[in-house]
Amino acid sequence: MDLLISNLFFSIKRTVLSVLLIIIFTGITFSEGVSLQGTVIDYTNDAVISQAQLKLESTNLSVKKNYETSSDLLGKYKFELLEQGEYKLTVTRLGYKKETVENIIITGTKAVNLNILLTPIDIEIDRINVTATKTELTLKQTPSSISIVTAEEIKNRNPLTFDYILSTVQGVTVFKTSGINVQSLSIRGSSDVAGGGIGNRVLLLLDGRPSLTGDSKGALWSLIPISIIERTEVVKGAFSSLYGSSAIGGVVNVITKKPTYKPFTSVNFNYGFYEKLSTNLRYTDNLVSFKGADIFHSNTYKKVAYLLNFNYKQNDGHAQQTDYEFYSGLTKFMFDVLRNRDLEVTLQFTKSNGAFPHYWRKDPGKVADPYKTSVSYLGDRIKKETLSADVFYTAVPGPNTKYTSRFYYYKLGSLSYYNPNNFVSKQYAPPGEPLETTIKSYNFGNISQIDYQVSGRNYLITGIDMQWNVVRSNPESILYGNQQMNNFAAFIQDQHKIITDKNDNMILSTTAGFRVDYNKYVGMNQFVQVSPKLSLLYTPAATGEIFRNTSFRFLVGRAFRAPSIAELYFKKELFGGFDFIFNPYLKPEEMISAEIGFRKQYDKRFTLDMAAYINEYDNMIQYVNIGGNIYGPFQVQNIAKAQIRGLEFLIDYTSGFKLLNEPLGYSFGFNYSLIDAKDLSGNRINDYLPYKPSHIINFSTDINYFGFSLNIVGKYLSKIDEVLFFKYEEPDEYFIMDMKLSKKLFGKLIIFAAVSNMLNSSYQELERTQAPNRSFNSGFSVEF
Repeated sequence: MDLLISNLFFSIKRTVLSVLLIIIFTGITFSEGVSLQGTVIDYTNDAVISQAQLKLESTNLSVKKNYETSSDLLGKYKFELLEQGEYKLTVTRLGYKKETVENIIITGTKAVNLNILLTPIDIEIDRINVTATKTELTLKQTPSSISIVTAEEIKNRNPLTFDYILSTVQGVTVFKTSGINVQSLSIRGSSDVAGGGIGNRVLLLLDGRPSLTGDSKGALWSLIPISIIERTEVVKGAFSSLYGSSAIGGVVNVITKKPTYKPFTSVNFNYGFYEKLSTNLRYTDNLVSFKGADIFHSNTYKKVAYLLNFNYKQNDGHAQQTDYEFYSGLTKFMFDVLRNRDLEVTLQFTKSNGAFPHYWRKDPGKVADPYKTSVSYLGDRIKKETLSADVFYTAVPGPNTKYTSRFYYYKLGSLSYYNPNNFVSKQYAPPGEPLETTIKSYNFGNISQIDYQVSGRNYLITGIDMQWNVVRSNPESILYGNQQMNNFAAFIQDQHKIITDKNDNMILSTTAGFRVDYNKYVGMNQFVQVSPKLSLLYTPAATGEIFRNTSFRFLVGRAFRAPSIAELYFKKELFGGFDFIFNPYLKPEEMISAEIGFRKQYDKRFTLDMAAYINEYDNMIQYVNIGGNIYGPFQVQNIAKAQIRGLEFLIDYTSGFKLLNEPLGYSFGFNYSLIDAKDLSGNRINDYLPYKPSHIINFSTDINYFGFSLNIVGKYLSKIDEVLFFKYEEPDEYFIMDMKLSKKLFGKLIIFAAVSNMLNSSYQELERTQAPNRSFNSGFSVEF
């Protein structure tokens, strides 16, 4: 195995070097003379800005001359061979206000240095996203439903882990068993709750790199450091036409921060505790606390920009078998290789050691102990380590062409320990001995893409996506043994402006594309899937307030999800101990999806978004109880048909006024999701799909005054109608609220205090799994 991985890694490394050498030294020109150069910088955070468009115009030469260029990955730009004279520079970038600098004097023979500061646009629908079409678009130009959570919004809230950020997004539900163990993250009811990420239908990207485990195709949602996030884009609906199998329900793309052009360091620390439970509920008399620390540093030195991050979290656990300790480190380097050719290298590791979660204790004939587990489970542990490497190359050889290639490696190691009294140890280990299970998964991949501006009306992208998944697990009697799955795909997409106004602003456009995937399970089956997509976007000409900043969208597409290695060979569910009959004959599930939506922003204050969608599944992959009682055994099967349809409504309002001569700003957000999920297969007692709440409501409000910031968020989730393992114990509806108050001091220091689950609601996201009670948290953040 080690020799196989070594040879594969060497082959990939050799291919990377060969490709880069060919690309780097193709079409390069060198020039000398008087030049104007500098760096394009984000005014709000000193981050460098790439792909800004710069136009230089002479203003006093006898023959007018114009020059154009763009900023590179490090935000640098350069105009060469300029004649002496006076010039005007105009800088534009999606998501930023246009900046114009006049009276630039070029004299002598020395280069003129000029840094440009750009201010982000504060209009909601002009926020940038790159996930919906693999190209940069504003929200108004995006032909699909999408939510964006910015770094500023994250800072205003009180997230202990990344999954909390996603849980407040419209249409997203998160099911957790403990602080860092996320059973499932679902968009519009797409994913199943099967443990270990099995049944996941949402693709997690980290700066565009797939970050799913090789065995279950699940994501470690809670293990992404919060401080490195610049924004998170959540794209809803079928996106196999661009991203393949795992994007059948949507895509979450975490965009990390870019290095700053000058030294920047931030330090964050927090400490908190859970409110003591009543005597009959508590599992310990000690104070149950949690803490965290985070260090971030960034800088640019000559042709290299970098950022470094280290993160630590520790939590005693609100209930038995929910404690954990977590470390992570990330480093990103950006190299200005040659003009218009840049290289980005990212390395990351995570390490966690936590209690293995189990259902709460419920002895026969007795009342349940929701914060305790069976004595036979105490001491069970799970350790996880991840290591990832990402090399991303960008080349812009001409004004209409862009080439990118990303090579990545992702390794997950998981070790689970079950104490000798655990029923699993008694069944599979020698008498009196504990049981250990190990999973090692390796992902190798490459995504290469060519962008070509065919004309002013057509923007074409095409590319390839290759991935190798190698899994080694032990013991095979419980897990899935040694398996390998390979995937090769090609995609193409065209964005076409059908109708434009006199200023070439888009009025009616279409985005059409498709992707072909070839999935091969080594020694087993192979499948070919075609995923087409078509969308229309109508943005009426802005003839009045009614149609200004308005867009109508329609999207239809086909998507699929190939069964994961875990679903094919799964034999034992270790969270609750349920037996499974493995099924190596699973087929890919398929889906036809359609959506219609409307997005509108009134002035800079009021944003409205509405959508209706329907997803028709065929051969949907589900857990099925094939035994004679609630304890199974179970099997993963293709059920005949299923349907998920729904409505979404979102409103955001931002305003402000002066109070005692000080500005007071406030904002309010509200969103509602209706989900109607049905199992349409035959021989069903009812038609419910498990773990699909019918109603989801989120709201948030922010008030900023005199350096103080108050944030309150709330969530309502309706009753779950069907569960998998403990029928008739479906979680009830619940409503929770969180609050955070922070104060900015001396310009660089922020202190805060927060309360989670303010109302101390007792609720469950999963059957027999108690969610955290009220907790208090405080800390500080300092920048220098």
